Amino acid sequence: MTPSPLASLLLRAAEHPKLRDYQVAEVRKLADAVRSGSRRPLCQLPTGAGKTVIGSTIAKTLADAGLRVLILATRTRLVRQWHQQLAGLGARAGVIAAQAPHLRDFTARVQIASADTLHRRCMTVERMPLPGADVVIFDEAHLAAADTRLGLLEGYPGALRLGFSATPARRSGRGLGAVFDSLVCGPSIDELTRRGVLVPAKVFSSPIVTADDLAALPKDATSDYAPGALGHLLMRPRLAGDVVQNWLRIAAGKRTFLFAVNKAHGAALAEEFSRAGVAAELLTDADDEATRDAAIARLESGATQVLLNCFLMSYGVDVPSLEAVVLARPTRSLAMYLQMVGRGLRPSPGKEHCLLIDHGRVIENLGLPNTPIAWSLDDETNVNREAERRTSSHAVERPRTCPECGHVWLITEFGSACRECGWAPAPKAREVAVEEVELEEIGTHSPYASIGSPEFTQFVREAIGYGAQRKPDKWAQRPSAIRAAAWHAAREKFDVPDGSIPRWAWGLEPLPPSEATAGYMTYRRIRFAKSRRAA
Repeated sequence: MTPSPLASLLLRAAEHPKLRDYQVAEVRKLADAVRSGSRRPLCQLPTGAGKTVIGSTIAKTLADAGLRVLILATRTRLVRQWHQQLAGLGARAGVIAAQAPHLRDFTARVQIASADTLHRRCMTVERMPLPGADVVIFDEAHLAAADTRLGLLEGYPGALRLGFSATPARRSGRGLGAVFDSLVCGPSIDELTRRGVLVPAKVFSSPIVTADDLAALPKDATSDYAPGALGHLLMRPRLAGDVVQNWLRIAAGKRTFLFAVNKAHGAALAEEFSRAGVAAELLTDADDEATRDAAIARLESGATQVLLNCFLMSYGVDVPSLEAVVLARPTRSLAMYLQMVGRGLRPSPGKEHCLLIDHGRVIENLGLPNTPIAWSLDDETNVNREAERRTSSHAVERPRTCPECGHVWLITEFGSACRECGWAPAPKAREVAVEEVELEEIGTHSPYASIGSPEFTQFVREAIGYGAQRKPDKWAQRPSAIRAAAWHAAREKFDVPDGSIPRWAWGLEPLPPSEATAGYMTYRRIRFAKSRRAA
């Protein structure tokens, strides 16, 4: 079909009432690209912006006009998502995937295929003919440059090729000009956050490796850190303990995806979480689809708190209730970084933000996740190296990291003081005019007003409750010891100086501990145990 009719059909798809205004604009830009002669346009939208919604609307419109549409996805979970989305639009679609034979329907104008299954059946093992298609849609198009996927696409030389990706670049950072001929970019993460389509990331940086450690690591074929050497570096026991302690301090009780560097690293972290009493599971590429779905369901229900993986959960997984993402692995790949972070930015009822804990100096090297990116198909442009140059230069504002709690923010947006713990930089000394006067005493007051505050008292009572739950016998026999421990924990948390416990504190009654209080108390216990072992 010539560009003009195809562009007209895309404009018709843009009229679908289910599309949001920015999605309508994206489809219209695709139509403009096709009208201008593009046969392989690539659509970029951040994770959570509704790429599957747009693609399904386009596929249904084209099929209704009598065209054959082939949708290529790289995982069975993605195949199912496309099928469900099309079914919701009232479109009939068949599925070509080894793990979904019950959805097979070769007579449907829309076919959704697992790229690996189709390659195996049509190009290697069974040598079946490729299904006919006038339009080929490739989901997660940043993966389309692999030889097997590119071989499939080249099997349709006359078809219109549409790609969809949140990160239109290879893992190496190079462009996708060998696969697509035009790039259509949608709204930024910042804009979608302002619209309420995404939630903001609340960022914490707590590096477990030094910049020198990372600089000394060998690089793989994509110029990222070599997994073997990186895994060896991160397997030091103290580093695993630091990851768990920081999670307890920052994200205790939050549904969490944690990204490890390899299976051994993930297993070591899972064991450390279990020792701390945290329900954690590790998923690997050896786990089948049913196992993965069951683990995600346990995370959503709260039965599991931390779901560890290497790169398995970085795309094709929609868990809006996810509350925290932990980067326990460094990377130099902008696409990998944004795909990992994107898992947590989908909104959910009551969800105000997603906690992002960076242990690998990723933000330091590649920038905040909402930093604008100049995506390009140009193979000579490397977005990874551009991001590194941008963060190391003075061309953009560098984020501030709180030296006390690790919170990361931009001063131009949130001021110079940390909104999480209250830390503020010491004011610079200035010359002032001094006038001698006689002073008289007007009384004394304590600068530590937080001692009697509701927040301080609430924490002490919850900390007493925590101790009473852990050691009911001790609470029955020596409640004063539990109260004293709770007071000292509060003194440390609120930075109150040493001193005697006031009389009113001995009469405080316990309260059920919140997740945050329980996490902080568990963190203190682990820290104390490690200090005793070190001694």
